[in-house]
Amino acid sequence: MHRHFLVVATDGKVREALSAELRGMGCKVTLATNGSQALRVAKAVCVHAVLVESHLPDMRPGELRDRLREIRPNCSVVVLSAFNLVRNSSELLQFGASDYLMHADQIAELLRPPDTAGVDVDRWNGKPTQALIQVIDVLVGLLELEYREFGSTSHVAMELARATVEELGADEDIMNEVVLGTLLRDLGKVALESEPRSAEAFTDAERNRFIAEQVGASLRLFEHIDFPWKVLSVVRHHHERYNGSGAPDGLRGREIPLGARIVSVVNAYVAMTCRKGVDSMSPDEALKTLAEETGRQFDPEVLEAFSRVIDKRLLGRKSKSKPLVLLVEPDRQFCRLLKVNLANLGLSVKQARDYEKCKERLLKAPPDLAIVDIDPDPREAFQMLNEIQQDDNLCRVPIVFMSSRADRSLKLRALRKGVEDYLVKSDDMEEIMARVENILVRRAIRADGDSRRIRRGVTGRLENLTLPDIVQTLTIGMKTACVSLTAGNQTGRIWFENGTPTHAECAELSGEEAFYGMIRWKTGEFVIEHGTRTRRNTIEHDSMFLLMEGLRLVDESEAERAAAAS
Repeated sequence: MHRHFLVVATDGKVREALSAELRGMGCKVTLATNGSQALRVAKAVCVHAVLVESHLPDMRPGELRDRLREIRPNCSVVVLSAFNLVRNSSELLQFGASDYLMHADQIAELLRPPDTAGVDVDRWNGKPTQALIQVIDVLVGLLELEYREFGSTSHVAMELARATVEELGADEDIMNEVVLGTLLRDLGKVALESEPRSAEAFTDAERNRFIAEQVGASLRLFEHIDFPWKVLSVVRHHHERYNGSGAPDGLRGREIPLGARIVSVVNAYVAMTCRKGVDSMSPDEALKTLAEETGRQFDPEVLEAFSRVIDKRLLGRKSKSKPLVLLVEPDRQFCRLLKVNLANLGLSVKQARDYEKCKERLLKAPPDLAIVDIDPDPREAFQMLNEIQQDDNLCRVPIVFMSSRADRSLKLRALRKGVEDYLVKSDDMEEIMARVENILVRRAIRADGDSRRIRRGVTGRLENLTLPDIVQTLTIGMKTACVSLTAGNQTGRIWFENGTPTHAECAELSGEEAFYGMIRWKTGEFVIEHGTRTRRNTIEHDSMFLLMEGLRLVDESEAERAAAAS
């Protein structure tokens, strides 16, 4: 994993000089122009070291160093003085025998990570973490078999949370804390009595009290463990709501840790789609329900990323039906392992003992995928493949060959004959499952094309998330996006570039005048489309000025109406 540096300097030449050397070493570098911006970056992403130029406009370097260490305790903070800023200054007289001058490339060399020559880093990098997560996953799964209230959903929730982190592009530390937090989030239920009635029957106050008890019980189980990631903050805050009405602490917006905001969405989705019986929702119904809570219960950006994850997994699926995988695997132990992992992907699994039984099942109910063991003699498997490909009804079924032998010539022969993939049993099981998922997605795309509705960004209502809240969210996150607003028969759009409003249009208005018009809208719908840009630049002021001026105009307008009414 590459080291991530944060360079904080007001002078652009200083920033570029330091960042160029670090990037040349293969490090990831984020730039900040002042202390406030640096603190926002440190809260949003994991940084391993911070280089702070000593002359900042908004705070002293010592104060910034202390605040950065509060956010990232394991982060190194180095304060530097650029020579061109002090060369003609009286500050130069303060330097003495204990002070030293260093060139930018020497600073980079000093910060270079230890030489790992001769060490097989790839073999061990991340292995302990992966092993820890896998062990906890197994143990939690066993616990779920004993306690029905867990619903046997932790593994599904963990995989969805992992995919959402990847979709958001968050760093590895966030990934680890989210994955572990998802597995451990509700283990405190073991120490509590069962819920006396359904969650819908709770009042808000009763619900928050119950959540506080459950979260407290979970934290007591793990408070003595010094996790290397912020796992406990995910466990504590995954029941918080984006509008501040959640529990246990009533955090609001980005006060809620990113990991907890991710788990909140995943937790709600799994609860709706993994219920037993008729109460279970389809994925589309669940996503629609989640969208209705955008800005009230859920972070819009997280919900948008989660929706993309679900859409990718649901390509070609019809309502609640699960893709069917047919296994031809004589090894009972390995077959059981495959079935468990395929079921964890949300797939239905059928088994055939041999090739004859496989052909019977294929004719009776063609599956979405057939995984066929070709050991010990692959000739029968190739003969069956030839028969399937000549059948008009079965030729579209993807066939995957699996073998205990990593035989290159056999693999090439199989691929040239038209199998979708050639899997080796000794391969990592997670890799095998990823390749199975990719095959099913490709098949669905071929079968359905673009028939599945594509979601247009994240949607919500202004009653739940006001325009000032949207602006602050995009500004703090330094996002590039287009916000489309609809209020009755009025429509308008606002574009942001790296968190700064650049252009707005509403009817005949544009620029700041259009922005001030839309900030008056209290009801209606919004759509946030991330990554959408415009070349037009009609807004001069920053977000803070626009919000303060806009709200002032709203107050004046309301005061005038009140005076006229009286």
